[in-house]
Amino acid sequence: MTERYVQTVERALDILEVLASSRESFGVTEIGSKIGLHKSTVHRIIQTLCYRGYVEKEKDRERYRLGIKIAEVGNAFFNQLEVRKVAERYLESLAKTFDEVVHLVLPDNGEVVFIDHKESSQLIGMHSKVGSRGYMHCTAVGKAILSTLPEEEVRLILQKKGMPRFTQQTITDPEKLIEQLKEIRKTGIAVAAEETEVGVINIGTPIYDYSGGTIGAISISGPINRLMEKGIEKVGQEIKRVGQDISFRLGYSGR
Repeated sequence: MTERYVQTVERALDILEVLASSRESFGVTEIGSKIGLHKSTVHRIIQTLCYRGYVEKEKDRERYRLGIKIAEVGNAFFNQLEVRKVAERYLESLAKTFDEVVHLVLPDNGEVVFIDHKESSQLIGMHSKVGSRGYMHCTAVGKAILSTLPEEEVRLILQKKGMPRFTQQTITDPEKLIEQLKEIRKTGIAVAAEETEVGVINIGTPIYDYSGGTIGAISISGPINRLMEKGIEKVGQEIKRVGQDISFRLGYSGR
């Protein structure tokens, strides 16, 4: 009985992961083919997921997508993260001071996961949303985190995730990036200028926890011309100071 119960839960999670893998909706036959289940089994499980609000059926056709309950559970998870609670007022202060988008990320399996952001009052075409993922090699938050890791670990991440080019400014040479990380390690400030989006610059710094390990990173992002007017060095020093304050609030001793 226990085995059947666990198998059903696994199948339900498989279905949710399929629905989360794309912005498109899926029919039961498509879902079944992706996870190796008969459509009748998928249909039965989906009915329960729909009843509980984790899945929604499209109004005019037999296709399904994630439901609002997923967002509620995800938000509850993010709200329970200590680093997000501690960083909240600091992120708001940074966003208010510079009137630019501010991000907080955590590392996960060689990528960065955006767990909080504060908007700017000015129109900016930023694509990162809470819960979205990004590469480390071309983002300021990613570089900030990589700069705190041993070189062997950095190389493993780059080998596993690759270094895709998004713009002409994207660094795709591991050796060049590793040299840049050495400088970031000294200054505590990472810059990614037009490496993911043309015209956009991010400036980031790592966050440490009580053990001295890197728990995440924060960054300011905005149009490169606007941030140059505000002073890249000034912005970098301020975000570094804020990152240190958050780290100390998390128990970091500075060693």
